[in-house]
Amino acid sequence: MRSGDLLMRLALLLATCVLVLPSHGQVEGRWGGQGTFPGWPSIFCVLELDGEESTLTTLPAQLMDQPIGAWSSSGESFSFEVDVHGTMFTVDGTSTGASITGSIQKKGEEGTGSLDLVSYPEVSSMPGRKRWSSALQAGAMEIPMILDTATGADGRLHADLSIPSQQLVAFPLEVVPSDDGLVRMTLHAGAGPAIFETKLSDEKMTVNFEQGGFQQDLVFTADVDATTTYNRPQEPKPPFPYASREVQLSHPDGHTIAGTLTIPPGPGPHPAVVLITGSGLQDRNEEIMGHKPFLVLADHLTRKGIAVLRADDRGAGDSFVPDRSTLLDLTTLDFASDTSLQVDYLLTQADIDREHIGLIGHSEGAIVAPIVADQRTDIAFVVLLAGPCRPGIEMLADQNRRLMEVEGVDAETIEEVVEQFIFVMGMVKDRASAEELAEPMRRLSILQTETMGLDIEVDDAFVADAVKQAQLPWLQWYLSHDGSTVLSRLDMPILAINGSLDVQVLSEHELPAIKRAAAGNPDVTTREYEGLNHLFQPAETGSISEYERIEITIEPRVLEDMSSWINERSRNDE
Repeated sequence: MRSGDLLMRLALLLATCVLVLPSHGQVEGRWGGQGTFPGWPSIFCVLELDGEESTLTTLPAQLMDQPIGAWSSSGESFSFEVDVHGTMFTVDGTSTGASITGSIQKKGEEGTGSLDLVSYPEVSSMPGRKRWSSALQAGAMEIPMILDTATGADGRLHADLSIPSQQLVAFPLEVVPSDDGLVRMTLHAGAGPAIFETKLSDEKMTVNFEQGGFQQDLVFTADVDATTTYNRPQEPKPPFPYASREVQLSHPDGHTIAGTLTIPPGPGPHPAVVLITGSGLQDRNEEIMGHKPFLVLADHLTRKGIAVLRADDRGAGDSFVPDRSTLLDLTTLDFASDTSLQVDYLLTQADIDREHIGLIGHSEGAIVAPIVADQRTDIAFVVLLAGPCRPGIEMLADQNRRLMEVEGVDAETIEEVVEQFIFVMGMVKDRASAEELAEPMRRLSILQTETMGLDIEVDDAFVADAVKQAQLPWLQWYLSHDGSTVLSRLDMPILAINGSLDVQVLSEHELPAIKRAAAGNPDVTTREYEGLNHLFQPAETGSISEYERIEITIEPRVLEDMSSWINERSRNDE
């Protein structure tokens, strides 16, 4: 669930852009430095020349592998165009052999930005490369990191950082040595620069990590076997025994929703589902910590005869939003309208059974699904995966309590934190002003950081940011939302499932609440799976820190139960 700073989860939100261009003469290899796109602040960029595979990646804008067009070159000069979420930029550059300089212009406007890069060779290919590994502890989360270092022929130190759980692999750090022997390595990040400061060593390095108000000493040890890849045995690989087609949908509000529709073999028409992601900006696979739950789920359901439409959230992946600042104003109701748009699309497809279109929502998606089903008359069934039902303020209080329990926090401290959390959230729910929230939020933040052992200074800037996050429309809406009211009005079949070790949406509270709310519905199935967590993985404690280490993405019996339940209600198993 979205609980932002209130859960104190550190996220290294990457504010970088990666350019990949066709190889030409002296402009080969990897280059890094500052790039300023008109209308954006200056951003650390990496320019990698890789033949015909020309793409632009801007992680803060959720733009991945965007193709570059209109490439041209003459001698040491080159130019290209790139579309960044509907805005076209023209880049003109020149290589001197040691550097690349250039200009960036928004097409049709006079403002001009700049490009100023130097060589950043990929460290893994350099002679004498050393590999180091460590892990950042952020409350209940452990973030493994891999650092590659090597010294070039010119004596310059190079470093690449990999954070597999955040899909960051071999990304170059800006390295600045100092006179006192310290080396300062910077990952330019959306949450502010992430700085790694250390003295180089042969076998072990103590690294001071800082980002914003967060500080932690990390120990990097030499580790030649450290890997940037995960073992995910359930992740489907081609060739697939079914068809798929890419979908682009225009929303009346001006944004687009991009997704993938997978269609079972055979003439159809086929029953179909729309998958609805959990909280935060998610891609169509709901990717988290190296897992792709919705890719695994879509593959399974499609193999079982059920068509599946899964989409990037508004503002994520290929789903384009003209003005990204509007994302701060969204509530769950806005995401519900995006889901309804996808249902409208399915109704137009000849190979889809219009009488058997259902919704599958995970976590916050399981709040969205009943809302859409309540608004429409053409939803055949609803599946709630780890779905909240009770009022948001109650659910989040229990979530905070359980997260601390699995981390071994003593009962007295837990109750002190939860009591203050409920008090602050009550103020947020009642639309208290920023001034009224400041001191209660300060006390809550101090309690949370001390409880979780986080070395963060809770200063005025920290408190102001926490208050700002708490006053976002999404949280204010959610704190007041009571899912039971919506569920009580639904008359279509409902399947609600949860894991007994879910620490984010507690099954012992939410499943009984769903049963009570839907008591008048003759076809409601609730099921608790022993030993599974919020992602429906087999777990030890359910702690968020376990998600990455577990190789299974979704317990197979959950997949089988879900497809069987849907097919029974869609007359698709005859």
